Amino acid sequence: MKKKWIDISYELKNKTGVGAYILTLLKISPTLYPIKCYINIKKRKALFQILWQNTTLLFNIFFKKPEIIIFPNFRTPFFRIKSTKYITVIHDLAFYRKYEISFYTWLIYHISMLNCIRNVDKIITVSNTVRQELIEKFNISPDRIKVVYNSIGEHFINANLNPEILNKYNIQKDKYILSVATLNKRKNIPELIKAFESISDKYPELKLVLVGGMGNENREKLTKHPNIIFTGYIKDEEIPVLYKNALIYVFPSLYEGFGTPIIEAQYSNCPLLCSDIPVFREVAGKGAEFCKTDYQSIAEKMEYLINNPTRRNELINFGDNNVKRFSIENVAKQLLGILES
Repeated sequence: MKKKWIDISYELKNKTGVGAYILTLLKISPTLYPIKCYINIKKRKALFQILWQNTTLLFNIFFKKPEIIIFPNFRTPFFRIKSTKYITVIHDLAFYRKYEISFYTWLIYHISMLNCIRNVDKIITVSNTVRQELIEKFNISPDRIKVVYNSIGEHFINANLNPEILNKYNIQKDKYILSVATLNKRKNIPELIKAFESISDKYPELKLVLVGGMGNENREKLTKHPNIIFTGYIKDEEIPVLYKNALIYVFPSLYEGFGTPIIEAQYSNCPLLCSDIPVFREVAGKGAEFCKTDYQSIAEKMEYLINNPTRRNELINFGDNNVKRFSIENVAKQLLGILES
């Protein structure tokens, strides 16, 4: 049995969030041995995984004695096997903002977070912004927290940019605005929809393409505008094509821990408009135009970019330089440095 383990009990189907991060870690560190709870976590809820972690997994750690085990989010066993080092990845603190979760759910998250901070040897975050949030909120020693950024997925690096995919969604190159996000509250998609609707009469050929699950929103309640397209989840190989051919990408979130669409847009040479929040400043660098999170500000900046090809080209150039910071090679160095230490 290999001596560095990673818990891969999370759904990898859509390759977003935790699942995408697991795939990145497995790629850059082939010595990691994947372990999994074979209950369908997504279907059976978190309590089943908590039970598995504190029984089956704990016994495996005790008897097989791995040197290190990485937990790809803050849900970790309640008990420590002292011979094994625990490392956890904390992607964000969104649940503390209570956008759309019940008190019961928040309480489970909170107890899990406190247990994680008490038990683990090292914490990995995906941005310096989240690292600072953890230090301030939980008074954690900065030495315990390291940053390992997200990276570009394989489906971008090895993309087959077949323009025929555009026909599937009835869109044309440079005649649509793109946003990729589950439609939950912190993604702020309703404000983006209002922003587009407020300017659409001026640009009748322009469409807004929204990629991702519906979350807690209802399409009919959000909009009936004929030029707004909801694709739902789409195939991995289709996503780079949509980025590559969009006029601009808009990312209006209220809160994120990193914001992977930023580096996906920059890698695809797609001009980027982001909400002006600290983590987006950290990740996007100069390669984004920034706006406030209300629909008037989003609309104003969208119009600015629609009508300003010089600025769009400038953002593409800045983004092309910035995204090199998040290469798989750089991310690998960050992770391997932690594992070796």
